[in-house]
Amino acid sequence: MIRLLLPFALLLLSVAGVRAQFGSFGDVPIDITSADTRFEGGVAVAEGDVVIRYAGTTIYCNYAQYNADTRDVLVQGNVRIFREGQNFTGERALYNLETKVLQAADFRGNFTPFAFGGDTLSSMGSNSYVVKGGVFTTSDSSKPDYQIRARTVRIYPNDRIIFQNARLYVGRTPIFWFPYLYQSLNEEQSFTITPGYSSTLGAFLFSQYTFPLAENMSGKLRLDLMSDRGLGVGFEARWQEGGRVAASSSLTTLGETNTQRDEREERLGKGWGRFRSYYIDDADPSLNRTALEREQIESGRYRVSLQDRTYWTDDIYTSIDFNKLSDRRFLQDFEPGEFRQNPNPDNAFTVTKWDEDYTATLTARKQLNEDFDGTERLPEAALDVKRQPILGRSGIFYEGENSAGYLRRNFADTSIFPDYETFRADTFHQLTYPGTYFGWLSLVPRAGVRGTYYQDSGFTENVVTSEEVEEDEINPDTGLAEVDANGQTRKTRRTVTTSEQRLRLGGSVFRPVVNAGLEASFKLSRAYESVQSRLWGLDGLRHVVQPYMNASFTYTGQDPDEILQFDRLNRSTQLPPIDFPQFNTIDSIDNWSILRLGVRNRLQTRRDNLTFSWLELNTFLDVNIDRPHFGSLLPLSDTGTFSNIFNRLRWSPVPWVSFQLDSQLPLLDEGFTEVNSSVSFLVNQNVQLNFGHRYIGEHNQFQDSNLLNVGGYLRLGENWGFSFREVYEFEDSVLESQRYELHRDLSSWVASVGFIIRDNGGVEGGTNNNDTDEYGFLLTFTLKDIPGVRIPVALDAEGVGGSGSTRNR
Repeated sequence: MIRLLLPFALLLLSVAGVRAQFGSFGDVPIDITSADTRFEGGVAVAEGDVVIRYAGTTIYCNYAQYNADTRDVLVQGNVRIFREGQNFTGERALYNLETKVLQAADFRGNFTPFAFGGDTLSSMGSNSYVVKGGVFTTSDSSKPDYQIRARTVRIYPNDRIIFQNARLYVGRTPIFWFPYLYQSLNEEQSFTITPGYSSTLGAFLFSQYTFPLAENMSGKLRLDLMSDRGLGVGFEARWQEGGRVAASSSLTTLGETNTQRDEREERLGKGWGRFRSYYIDDADPSLNRTALEREQIESGRYRVSLQDRTYWTDDIYTSIDFNKLSDRRFLQDFEPGEFRQNPNPDNAFTVTKWDEDYTATLTARKQLNEDFDGTERLPEAALDVKRQPILGRSGIFYEGENSAGYLRRNFADTSIFPDYETFRADTFHQLTYPGTYFGWLSLVPRAGVRGTYYQDSGFTENVVTSEEVEEDEINPDTGLAEVDANGQTRKTRRTVTTSEQRLRLGGSVFRPVVNAGLEASFKLSRAYESVQSRLWGLDGLRHVVQPYMNASFTYTGQDPDEILQFDRLNRSTQLPPIDFPQFNTIDSIDNWSILRLGVRNRLQTRRDNLTFSWLELNTFLDVNIDRPHFGSLLPLSDTGTFSNIFNRLRWSPVPWVSFQLDSQLPLLDEGFTEVNSSVSFLVNQNVQLNFGHRYIGEHNQFQDSNLLNVGGYLRLGENWGFSFREVYEFEDSVLESQRYELHRDLSSWVASVGFIIRDNGGVEGGTNNNDTDEYGFLLTFTLKDIPGVRIPVALDAEGVGGSGSTRNR
């Protein structure tokens, strides 16, 4: 057996974008072995069980030859190329070392999870290829259940694939034809059509086409046909600094939401941006599937939004959040997934300077949508100093917040409340002295001061006026005005009472605040090595008990009811923070003396040589020595010395069982009751069940509710499955939501078809006579090997139209 050393560059046969550069044609040896080698007319020939090895690439073929004059390398006969877990096969390939032109016949290959092939393959340069008669699939079967066949395919390794004259086959049946199809190798499907039906949109056909605009920017065109609403058009763009752009689906239920994606990109520390626009001449803007009344809406409906994060340096960046909507119901009607997360979008521009010790921001915020409430900052500058040690090794820590700006409370045009505005300057400084005493007791005393200046003060009050008016006396039987014997219209007098919210302004105010507090905690633990259970995943057990206390004292020289409210408390069933700066609703600060007592219980075990939290329970309550006054935000039933007793339980003993419980009960004083729980249980490999329950009662700001959520998945044999989800409200005996899906395993794909219906709680005979039942069909295809890649057909009635959960509760 003879070995030949040739400057051989067949490595570029790999569609994955393999490259090799040579200074000359003899400086990189390739090892060739074969049963027979010879020279014929200046051409080196290897024949019979030819094996060519170069770096991490191995090539097998029946015949190979190298022409030193033309620099052509020819391999043929059962050609197989293996490189880094990838393999390619073909009958014939020709490569020129000098021009780097590659030609191959009957070529096939795969790189997990893709498989492809073609009649011919030729290179267009050092890193791009053209395939004639190409076939693309992810099925590993000899008879693929789906494939894309295209007359011409251009492949740009690690970048994109472009199909021309392409057909999508399911089995042997062609179901879609695409004259042009662009597919990024790092992005979602670039062309999607979504047919279906929704009771809020009628029969619809959504289409979107994604295409590159620049190296790190993609654009998307949308064209939506809806039988009940009309034609909608839109344009979107996404960009990202230093990386590829992920073209998102406009249907938030088909993948991660825009908010989740933005948070993910923000964590990566990269600049990013998104522009969205949409317009529709709505044929029926009054269509309302909710139990709530709807205002008059113009037919011309649109949205324009821009979100951008740009890093100018490593520590200075700007943030833009711009949202302009034609009306307050646009997102509810056409982007329900986004509406459920953020029904009142913001409009703000922020410049941020970040440092390990502080953060400085300049924010301009303006409410551009007249139908929404908002707090405008025109502008506001802030400097937040993070907790850090001072005075050398004294053990004292300092933190602070400072802000100044012109603020305006801008209510919606339909609101009964008047707008107000003022200039506000605020400064806060706090010292803490954390320490451990006796080797087990943790104490963190704190003391702080705050000063806030308001150029104007005041409050809103409800003014009731009564006035006597004279009007015609109407006959109740005829509906006509009564007349006397002289033919004159009879008059009657009645009292009309009106109510109006009026703003009472005062002068400038300086509000001093002093706060002090003490945090204390310690831990006790005990190990139980004899506790062993394979069923419950226990390898020994350690019980950790941590009692804790947080005493908080705050004194302010001004009643918050006489201060214009900008940064204010929102309605919630949870206890607000009692620490500063965690309590950041600075306009709601009131006098208080609160003692928060609690105990944390943890059960820990060993799992995979690590400490695993088997169960966690946090129990706490507030003792209100001097209770703060938060106005209407304080539940009428919860005004005593003791707050509700809170319990937060997390139990995940094994991967197939998890349980969560959040409850608060009025055990020591008057109050309301809230219990939220959820459990997920994998009964066996064929049955998974999920239960959720939410209960709230006797709260003055939230209606009583007793809501049960049940869902699950049932495996019906090797290829079939059934999933369901139901939501039932016991308080008014209404099955609010139902969703049923049948799933079919198609080898490479999972197809799901189902039905959804939602009852939004309309009252028959009420003022709103709308049909409040929503319903629709859904059809989805998910690629098992790559769940993020989808067939360009999808339907989800819950995500493409409708009001979301808008019951009149």
